[in-house]
Amino acid sequence: MASTTNSLKINVVTIPDEGLNFVFSEGRDWFSDCFKKQEAGDFFVDKADVGCLITKTAATVFIRGKISAIIGTLCSRCLEEAKLPVAADFSYTLVSQKPEVDDDLELRQEDLEIIHYHGDFIDLKPIICEQIILQMPIKALCSDECKGLCPQCGTNLNYSSCDCALCCVDRRMAALKNFKVNN
Repeated sequence: MASTTNSLKINVVTIPDEGLNFVFSEGRDWFSDCFKKQEAGDFFVDKADVGCLITKTAATVFIRGKISAIIGTLCSRCLEEAKLPVAADFSYTLVSQKPEVDDDLELRQEDLEIIHYHGDFIDLKPIICEQIILQMPIKALCSDECKGLCPQCGTNLNYSSCDCALCCVDRRMAALKNFKVNN
């Protein structure tokens, strides 16, 4: 059974024995709703495509899927807008929350791989948002050949050049200018 919908809430009771194929495709406006205004990051998602298979055994739900997205952010070297394609496989195990769970209980390794859900519905929105955020590169670049900005005058070296590197010596390194190493 396949599902293409704007609702990301899945009723656990209605998941068929053969599983539920869930397909989701949305753009920038949808992803910005994942955050409160003050928590919004310094990137945006132009488009996200998600496909996953949702299966269940008793009260345990298994989600396995693929995500591909176009993430927009600023290049770490030149500060120009960069659109980066990202893709990843993901899997989750969700278990119905037990009402008698003690907050002071120590977690075991297998507990870290399980998410608990409440009631008969699972909201896929936080799972998809989490997967997109996890794919953000630490240092985003518009291209591998990006030359960045001149540290002296701020000129974008991808578009033009400057004479700063030829005429200016960094005062912090001036003492090392005549340093020689004897072997």
